[in-house]
Amino acid sequence: MPRRLTPESPLPDAVNAWLNALGAAKPSPKTLAAYRRDLAGVGARLAEIEEVAEVGLPDLTRPALRAAFASWAADHAPASVRRAHSAWSSFFDFLVSEGTVEGNPMAAIPKPKTPSTLPRTIRARDAAARLFATAGEPDPNARIPWPARDLALVATFCVTGIREAEAVDLSSGSLEGEPDARRLQVVGKGGKARPIPVDAALERVLGAYQSERHARFPDQDLDHPATPLFVDVRGRRMSVHQVRYLIERLYVRAGLRAQVPAGALVHALRHTFATAALEAGADVVELQELLGHASLETTRRYLSATGAGLRHVIQGHPSQAALRQTLAAHPPESEP
Repeated sequence: MPRRLTPESPLPDAVNAWLNALGAAKPSPKTLAAYRRDLAGVGARLAEIEEVAEVGLPDLTRPALRAAFASWAADHAPASVRRAHSAWSSFFDFLVSEGTVEGNPMAAIPKPKTPSTLPRTIRARDAAARLFATAGEPDPNARIPWPARDLALVATFCVTGIREAEAVDLSSGSLEGEPDARRLQVVGKGGKARPIPVDAALERVLGAYQSERHARFPDQDLDHPATPLFVDVRGRRMSVHQVRYLIERLYVRAGLRAQVPAGALVHALRHTFATAALEAGADVVELQELLGHASLETTRRYLSATGAGLRHVIQGHPSQAALRQTLAAHPPESEP
């Protein structure tokens, strides 16, 4: 039984109580481990500053937390500091809800601003077509080429926008629904599942890959829900490293490597999917659901990355139609 929290409780007891409470939402073990590291790391800095052997809840004052976060920020990346700040804020929200502390002091603790970087998309407009055509041909440098598998993998990235970690975690049971109404059940960050529609073209590509796979590995039960969806040439679930290598080889073979932003190897396909979806008229909320973003603000970044952006909203507004009618009837005198 966890100890009952009081305003005098040691920090480790309070952290354990919070993480136990989070367990009801079934977060991933990696998420819980990251929360624990962030709280323990900043707590250790606070203990050094306050010169105490063990930090207790009474030590979590605004001045002490400011000093601890300043120390933490001195040797951690801004993204790590923002993550720690978020963890501590959620921790204090829990303590407030339990009646253990009176308020959340984190609003008064500075944190690095989120950079307004644009999504890193592939600059070539015909990137998807070139990748598909290249994947459909045997890789001359591969010891055991498998074009059907390569095409199925890159097509899944390009037409669904899933993350590389999500792709390697897919199993046969992830592909659900009746023919012509298939969907991928994708498990994203925080263990959150989301369905992504699979259209007829992708269904055909995946079907061709599975047929070849059955011929290569007749002992594998492709109907078992736990069977990996994407496998290497030895029939084992692909690793993230293998996926990255395969995608980079496709970029090189398709003459696209120079068009891919640095540091966004597989993720560039996700960014490109998102911007293209907006250019095709997708709604930002719909795109948020497809991408599995927890925050709509994360999805909104893609509006700045596309020339279409909000243009289709402006162009379709009734006032625009009225303005066009006015200009047609009464052209400005300055026009030739």
